Amino acid sequence: MKKPKKIKHSQTTQKLENRLIATIEKVKSLSEELTGFVNVNYTVKYDNFPNSLLVHCTFDTETNLAQAKVEEVNYQKNLHKLLFKQGIVLKNSSHNLVFILES
Repeated sequence: MKKPKKIKHSQTTQKLENRLIATIEKVKSLSEELTGFVNVNYTVKYDNFPNSLLVHCTFDTETNLAQAKVEEVNYQKNLHKLLFKQGIVLKNSSHNLVFILES
C-alpha cells in the first residue's frame, strides 16, 4: 500500500495553514467544555479559501449533540472572531462550522 503524497504548499498557503491550525486548536480547546465532545476536524481548498473552510465538531451521542446544538451559533461566532484575529475574514461563519454526530 502506497502512502498518500503529502501536498507541498506554497509559502503563502503554508502561512494560512499555520494560522488556521492555531485557530482550530483554540476551537478544540473551547469545545472540550461541551458534554460528549469528541474531536474537531476541518477541510479546506486553498483555491477557494476561506469560503471552502468547513470545521466539524463531532459528538459521541445524539443526546449530547442536541445539547451542544444550542451553543453552535456561539461557536460559529467564536470561529469568526478567532480567524479575524489571524487576518482571515469569513463572509458567513454559519457555513464554516457545524456540530455533527461521530460516525
